[in-house]
Amino acid sequence: MGKQYISTAIVGDAHQSDILDVCVSKKYTVTCSADGSLKLWSNSSSDRPLETKVFVDKFGLHHVSLFETSDFLLIGTVSFSGKFYLYKMSDQLVAVDDLPAELKNEKSSFWALKFMKDLEEDNNVLAITMASGETQIYNLQGETLTYTATTSSTDKSFATSVDLDPTFKRMAVGHQNGNVYIYDLEYLKPLYEFQSYGLKKATSSSSLSTVRCVRFSPGGTLLAVARDSGAYGTIFLYDVKYGEVIGTLTNASHSSNVGIGGFAHNSWCMSVSFNEDGTLLASGGLDDTIRVWSTSTRTKEASLVVSKSDVDDEALSHTNQLDNATCCALSFIPRGLVAGEGDNDGLVIVGFDRVVRWFREAGGV
Repeated sequence: MGKQYISTAIVGDAHQSDILDVCVSKKYTVTCSADGSLKLWSNSSSDRPLETKVFVDKFGLHHVSLFETSDFLLIGTVSFSGKFYLYKMSDQLVAVDDLPAELKNEKSSFWALKFMKDLEEDNNVLAITMASGETQIYNLQGETLTYTATTSSTDKSFATSVDLDPTFKRMAVGHQNGNVYIYDLEYLKPLYEFQSYGLKKATSSSSLSTVRCVRFSPGGTLLAVARDSGAYGTIFLYDVKYGEVIGTLTNASHSSNVGIGGFAHNSWCMSVSFNEDGTLLASGGLDDTIRVWSTSTRTKEASLVVSKSDVDDEALSHTNQLDNATCCALSFIPRGLVAGEGDNDGLVIVGFDRVVRWFREAGGV
């Protein structure tokens, strides 16, 4: 392992319940939680003060995605009730209520979502997956969403994860059965299907290979897929141009319970994130461990073990003592984003212990 990461800020008791997702914009780190709230933490200083918050849904929130312009920030989120919400942050945080009828349909149950900013044309996109296995596509002009299309895939397995690539205009969707599909965004034509050949329940055809996260690399050449393999977590890397498996990311293990192929995490891997140039991939799992991998050599560059011991008791006053400091979501932080933290890669991590942790790579300036 050739890299070390040091803590730059820790906010304990950041939410009143499990923090399930995190995204980073230029101005804010945005978190959502099972307590039903969105919180915006300022990136203006290394201690990340809370800028603003809003209560959204009593059923709790589990996914968040951001769309940023020079004038405002759009925040999309989904609740456990299956409802989509949109907020706008400029001078203050306000709800955007003028949504397409398709996003207000009470019969629809939404899950994962992702905004995409077009690199050349003003053809910005929101993709949002559904429990039915479909994914809906919306055009975004300013803060106005317009329904475009719905995927016609025959795979009706719960669509658990989605990502968009602005370089080649592609979309990746992961499903509960372990399958991943790459679509051409213009025509929503399936280009590749990456099937899971993982574990199945002995008494049924149900899969134990749920896709937890799909992420395109910057430039859209690679796709990282975090899947369950029974109780363990795997990460596959795919070549997007040719639709081929490049390989897996494997942590060395001496356990007799681990197969020859090995796994990336000793429990489910919930989140993966590429750094700005795509040379590194960070992964976080329910084994209290964050790993940073080289995408070229597919070897581990660093490991971080997150623990309740790094947060004082008062900051954990509302945390269930049975909760671990497991990682539900993470994101690389753009280099040089925060004054005083240098130009090295940074990471932000959230999880079941209701703590937000920020790190940066040690060394350099």
